[in-house]
Amino acid sequence: MRFLLTCSYITLLSFVLISCGGGASPNNIAERAPAQGDFKSISNGIYNQRAVIQTKLSAVKELNLTPQYDVNTYKLEYLSQDTHNNLLTVSALLAIPAKNTPSPILSFQHGTTFYHAEAPSLQRKVNKRHPEILLASLGYIVFSPDYIGYGSSEGEAHPYLQKQPSADIVIDMLKAGKAWLDKEKIVSNKQLFLTGYSEGGYVTMAALEALHHQTTNTNFTISGAVLGAGPYDLHLTLKTLLGKINYLPDFLDDAVLIPKNAEVYFERTFLDRYFDGDKQDNVHNWKPSIPLKLFHGEDDATVPIESAISTFNAMTALGADVELVKCTAKPAGHSDCAIPYLNYTIRYFAGLRNDL
Repeated sequence: MRFLLTCSYITLLSFVLISCGGGASPNNIAERAPAQGDFKSISNGIYNQRAVIQTKLSAVKELNLTPQYDVNTYKLEYLSQDTHNNLLTVSALLAIPAKNTPSPILSFQHGTTFYHAEAPSLQRKVNKRHPEILLASLGYIVFSPDYIGYGSSEGEAHPYLQKQPSADIVIDMLKAGKAWLDKEKIVSNKQLFLTGYSEGGYVTMAALEALHHQTTNTNFTISGAVLGAGPYDLHLTLKTLLGKINYLPDFLDDAVLIPKNAEVYFERTFLDRYFDGDKQDNVHNWKPSIPLKLFHGEDDATVPIESAISTFNAMTALGADVELVKCTAKPAGHSDCAIPYLNYTIRYFAGLRNDL
């Protein structure tokens, strides 16, 4: 299990997928009892010039992007709910391209990290390890949640690989962010794309399932989703990684499961449920109404490809339109497939988006 958590950090640190401000000024949009998804505040913007973005991109081998726009970034604060149903203030990065035409919204969910400095809302100046500003430079309005335990909710326990809070943190962000966009008359074209890698792939799938089952109108049309190297069939993932261990030994305590210098406390609920045979946090066995792309490497030892295969089989049996896209890197390990995943995602979304 140490391998699952630690490698999700080490392998993704090589580029963009583990990451993912300034003086926040309260600017409440609605005066009523606080509720999930309420906007709380937005920071002052930071301006990222297209030329600077291009310079950062040029240092990343095999990433084929040409920035089209300057990008303004903000720290968004909003309300979400922890595992005990308590409201708390959380945060996200909001990156907006400097353009006058409507833009699609892209929600990017980051991989596992143990350090506060890696929260997306702290990545408001372009750097080569975090993709949000790069994606916004292509013309997307990009949202990226910090998750509970990071950013404005620093000090709270992170509900790692738990289905409901993983879905809530994304959906509440989209509601709050859209409220602010509307207030500022920043126009989206109502397209919504979702993607994430590793833990971010899991969080994205949890959000997709929750959005699929929602009966209220969210004013979003989900136009595309790419999920990279996520443990969607969480029970099978842990079984593959832990082998024949059928209980949590004393030596596998919290200090062993995460680095000793970690700054974030991870709830161990996902492990307790696994050893109890509780599969409530699986997010693989449902029928999406849109095509899904599952991107995974066959040599992935951090999140074994068996999770993606199980998801593909379960969804296909239900009649879903799902494709398992295998990473062609050699070897096709977790970190090896990070940039190929990003390149694939950009190409796939480009073929679906409007308002280029």
